[in-house]
Amino acid sequence: MNKLINRLVLGSALCGFASLANAAVLEVQAEIRPDPINPGSAEIVNNTPVTGYCTEFPSNCSSKGIRSNSFPIEFSRSGLIPKDQVIPFAFPATWRTFTVSHSSIPGETAEIQIRIAGAGTRYRLGTTAQQITGMPAGRPPFDYHAYLWNPSWAEATAPCQTVNQTSQGAYGNGVEFTAFWLIPENVTTCQRSPDFDIPGMTMQRLDVHYELRAVRPEQLISGNYQGSYTYSTSGDFDMGVLTPNDGAMTFNLNLAVKQDVNVKMSADSVALAPKGGWMEWITHGRRPEKILGDLRFFILTSSPFKMDLSCSQLGVGTCLISNGTHDVPVDISVSLPSPWVDDAGQPVVRRPLTIGGAGLEHLKPIGLPTRQPSLLHFEVPPDSVATMHDDSSYRGTVNITFDSDI
Repeated sequence: MNKLINRLVLGSALCGFASLANAAVLEVQAEIRPDPINPGSAEIVNNTPVTGYCTEFPSNCSSKGIRSNSFPIEFSRSGLIPKDQVIPFAFPATWRTFTVSHSSIPGETAEIQIRIAGAGTRYRLGTTAQQITGMPAGRPPFDYHAYLWNPSWAEATAPCQTVNQTSQGAYGNGVEFTAFWLIPENVTTCQRSPDFDIPGMTMQRLDVHYELRAVRPEQLISGNYQGSYTYSTSGDFDMGVLTPNDGAMTFNLNLAVKQDVNVKMSADSVALAPKGGWMEWITHGRRPEKILGDLRFFILTSSPFKMDLSCSQLGVGTCLISNGTHDVPVDISVSLPSPWVDDAGQPVVRRPLTIGGAGLEHLKPIGLPTRQPSLLHFEVPPDSVATMHDDSSYRGTVNITFDSDI
């Protein structure tokens, strides 16, 4: 949430007066804080605790700028995997779009995209890699696993990219090996095949590095959004002869949006005067029908916001100015340039700004803001001007609040 309060001093001298119950579900905690100057480039920051590969080999992940989360999904084959059997290891690396909903504003939604940008596992063989390959005993466990596959699981088949450091991933029991690869966009497979018959194998888990991005981050409203995306483990993922024990993996996203509203006022005070100035009163003694003044401000952000009003001297729904013994109300309204509209999509032209901000609870752009000036309009109506005392100065202070937490 970001709340910007502008304090304005008004004066008039009258001349004379913003989980699914399933094991294969990941609760994703993320946040986004769009830059008011360049809101369309905001990135989603993933705060979900790391699990899986990157907890076992943190230096490998930090050097690549990646993170992993582990799903308890097994892909297995109890029978023989014959020599030269191609295992495709196909992953959904392209961007997929899903909808998230604001937790406190009914009907407010946004589009988020997700892709699988890296994947890995820990596999377990039915017998040791040394027994399968027939290599002499006494060598490091990694050598047997490297000799078993084409290419080794420590390597990635192009255009997939290697994450493992040389010889890492092999367990001392001779049957387990951990690996991870990065997957560029639009990659179809990271396939490999054994150079020997394998008598049964299980991928004990599915570790993924996933990326998230907002389609229109500048339109997000401060607060929390929730939504989910589910992949099919037998369609979106393809492990060939290895069969999954769970048909789906789901990402439940909780996205905290922290928009900054950025407004620049042209001044911190405004003088109210008759239209055309005071000369009619000075030269002809004609009391003005009303006194008024405008103040320009600039909205330097694309984030939706609401406006509210508070005063040093409170009237009925609006503010007062006073000469010390006598008060008069000031009608305050606001005009915003295109493409800013209200929640109903209507232009904001001389819209009353009252205590509580009724009608200005959700102001949003329906296009790219033009950085044209907005206006605050201040006016003392004729019936109040008629009561103002001669030879007096009326003053008051109002606070205009711009709040992105809507």
